[in-house]
Amino acid sequence: MIKSTRNLIMALVLPLALFAAPEAQAAGLTCGDRTKLIKALSEKYQESPMALGLSATGKAMFEIYTSDTGTWTILMTNTSGVTCIMAAGHSWETIPDLAEGEPT
Repeated sequence: MIKSTRNLIMALVLPLALFAAPEAQAAGLTCGDRTKLIKALSEKYQESPMALGLSATGKAMFEIYTSDTGTWTILMTNTSGVTCIMAAGHSWETIPDLAEGEPT
């Protein structure tokens, strides 16, 4: 993954790492069974996994799902297995990989 893509993902995900599932549910986020949420993303929006990573504390996993039409969703799953939709939107663009240090 190139640095700019990594930086974008970190900018989106790090603030979300502050949420734990109870706080996320209290904030009105949609939480539930991970398998069911992923199935709904696939069936309704044709989204599939793009990237994933662990929070700095290791207490949550974040996943980014995207579609060919540009929709995207960020999921967070905590160590208790609760999954919440942390953010969603449209106009996702994947930045092409460029080899670092490649001669111009």
